[in-house]
Amino acid sequence: MSKSLISILLACLFLFLAGCREDALISRTNIQFLQQEILVTTWSDESHYSRQTEQLDTFYINQGKSATFTARYALNGNVISSDSALNLYVSHYWELEDSILNTTSFEYTFDSVGYRACILNTIDYTGDTLKDTIHVFVGTPLSISLVTPPLDVSVEPLSDDYIELNWDISGIDSWEESNCAVYAAVAEGYTLSKNAQWLSILDSLNAISQGDCKSGMRLKGPLISPQWLENYGIDLKDSSLTVYWGVKATTWTEYGFKETATGVSAFYTRFLGRNASVIEVNPIYESITAGTQIDAEIILVNARGDTLKTVHYNKLNEPRNINIQPQSGLHIYVRETKQTDYESRPIVIDVPERTKIRLADSIIFTDKVPPKAAPVKAKVALTDSVKFYFMDNGSGINPAQKKFVIADFDTINVVYESNILAFANPCRRDCQIRIPIPDNARNRASEIFWKLSPGKDSLLITGPFVQTEDQQ
Repeated sequence: MSKSLISILLACLFLFLAGCREDALISRTNIQFLQQEILVTTWSDESHYSRQTEQLDTFYINQGKSATFTARYALNGNVISSDSALNLYVSHYWELEDSILNTTSFEYTFDSVGYRACILNTIDYTGDTLKDTIHVFVGTPLSISLVTPPLDVSVEPLSDDYIELNWDISGIDSWEESNCAVYAAVAEGYTLSKNAQWLSILDSLNAISQGDCKSGMRLKGPLISPQWLENYGIDLKDSSLTVYWGVKATTWTEYGFKETATGVSAFYTRFLGRNASVIEVNPIYESITAGTQIDAEIILVNARGDTLKTVHYNKLNEPRNINIQPQSGLHIYVRETKQTDYESRPIVIDVPERTKIRLADSIIFTDKVPPKAAPVKAKVALTDSVKFYFMDNGSGINPAQKKFVIADFDTINVVYESNILAFANPCRRDCQIRIPIPDNARNRASEIFWKLSPGKDSLLITGPFVQTEDQQ
């Protein structure tokens, strides 16, 4: 073969190969500029935020929480869409724990604490593999509970003794820094349940201690100065003060992850110069209608069965103080004399000397009795309305709630005014009616029914009857 012919063939081959490179979707030169990154998105109760591996290659999340991992690509430094990226690689896949995921984006829930690596692998058209790793640290949710002094314990107000403040904390992981700030404040006339918003004002108080979360602290007495008592006109013979204290725990990492947990508790001061104690009662009426008149009878009985005192409580949400001598096994019985559908269980307590015992959440009245119904007349003309009178000595009947009557299997509309329910006679022959009207505590007499028996000129109403299981 002549040299000229060989030269021509080589030239044609070069042009053919060059043409193939021009017609290819992507060249090796372009592949060198393909970049990838991992986007991580998590959601909190208030908002959501995202972290990128360009800015952060380490990610923190709590156990039980979910995160969304997304692959994002760029060509020559410019971010491209997911559809455009499909033309630039052969395949991609994720490695996370024991899972291999072939997807652009996925959500993952971390059920156990510890470290794991999330790896994104992309294989381009030249066979090269791009690999990016984000380091995931799954931590224990931060929580704190206050231990000592126990809630509601009484202490000497002017003693020089120390009061030990201790708490239990969990969720400080090995990769986290931590700090605990302790707060305290003295108030008069409040219980912890009434002052629940105290949690929200912790930051407005000056911390009395800051430091290691894993140890407690000692609060030096006396708790109250004579000047403070004089300024507020408080006599400790008749006043038991509330000492609120709380701990705000904070954990953080060098990459900006931060978590807080707060606990709050209270203890009280003892009376001075007296031996008697005080019981503060504030019964809770569940589902009661605003403006309802109540009259609770509170009976104190000692361990021998002797009645010591009977006290009336007739103003909702106004604590009542009862003086009592120190003793063990004091029984407290309560009954409602006006709204008789309400019932409460008796409680038994020990009464230390010179102590105020706050029973804000211990006496609870519950209405478990459905409204009572009775026909206004047992016999009415066929053309007259059937009327039932309703009575409820408890949470009450909401006049605005929908009311109806079930006649056999048909629903009948009614009119309800001034505790009287009226409806047209729905029965051409003997039938049963049910009136499932609930009170505000959602009690209803669904198993009660009445019989309507039409005669020649009148309608006879009999009952009530109770439906048995055999009839259902």
